[in-house]
Amino acid sequence: MITKTVCFILILFLTLGSKIRLNNPQIAKRKNCYHSLNPKTDSPEIFKVSRDTIQENIEGKLSKALLIHDKYYAFYEVRDPMSTQAIKKFYIIEKSGKNKKEIKVPQGILEDTYPKLNYWHGRIIVNTEFHKCTYYLDEDKGEFVKNPEIIKVPLFEDETCAVTSDCHGEFGSTIYFKNKSTGTTDSAFSGCPFVVNKLGDKYFVNTDGMPDGDIIEIHDPIKVEATTKNIPLNMASRLTTRTVFTNDNFNSHFYIPTSFVTKGILYHIYNFRHIEFRLDEKKERVIITKDSVKIGIINNGVFKPVYTFKDKFDIELQQHLSSDYQICTFHTENRIQIGFKKDIPPYREAKYGFIEIKGNEIKIHYFISKKAG
Repeated sequence: MITKTVCFILILFLTLGSKIRLNNPQIAKRKNCYHSLNPKTDSPEIFKVSRDTIQENIEGKLSKALLIHDKYYAFYEVRDPMSTQAIKKFYIIEKSGKNKKEIKVPQGILEDTYPKLNYWHGRIIVNTEFHKCTYYLDEDKGEFVKNPEIIKVPLFEDETCAVTSDCHGEFGSTIYFKNKSTGTTDSAFSGCPFVVNKLGDKYFVNTDGMPDGDIIEIHDPIKVEATTKNIPLNMASRLTTRTVFTNDNFNSHFYIPTSFVTKGILYHIYNFRHIEFRLDEKKERVIITKDSVKIGIINNGVFKPVYTFKDKFDIELQQHLSSDYQICTFHTENRIQIGFKKDIPPYREAKYGFIEIKGNEIKIHYFISKKAG
């Protein structure tokens, strides 16, 4: 009898001890940390993310746009009732969203399919692709003026170097590094570059191309020059590239809209493509983005997330204004007409906005359209 009692007490003690051990948060925490292979995806210590909302009543769909000195400079696309092509409209909007001014768009910009909007030397400028022209915005007169020369805006610029490019689609593209001290220019073949970051003595270039979009690494051309002074200038480029990441644009389920450097680390924004389609009673195709958006690093060709946005949107880089400051736009919903029907109202986008990336600060500005229906 005594033996049975002792055994029962011993079994009860071991059972309670096991439950206490399993429910101990300190022990559980150590266990989870030991087995965790992925970094936290919502750590507030890495990035400071803020959001605000602006109500506006502009009709149309946001296209190319910038945020400069607390003003939004934005192209909107409005459906033309007499054509399947969109009409471009341009607005200057105060950051509060209360006041706006419409600027007449010149015919040369209206006719261009892919105009580029940039801020350069204190001016808003537009470069057209087809006719190769530059227009600048004269805010005092409230009009675009055609510039006598084409202005090539650098993708990246610091005190020593200016980086530009020529893109020729499937025929290949070239990236140029101009030494500001000597005036010499070095080049390398690549996909079409759209953002350049410098980290230490290396440049990291995001490129877009078919079928792949690459992130390539290029050593500082100025240091390359210093070690290759005896190479004749008429030889091919002294720059060599190394691909650090390749994304198959045809088969991949994600894309990298931009990359940026903060606190000595190169981060990449990862947009996962998840799109739903439906038809409304007006026979329009409604595209709703439910993209998973993350920030991460790339290590040995593998993307590792360190932060996940709670927002669901589709991001597009607009301009890398300085080494630590970028402007992006985003969309959460697009409406696209099916076929030709002149009585269908203009594009009506319910929610879209801007993203400012400065160092580790990320400011998300939502626009809520009062005319979306």
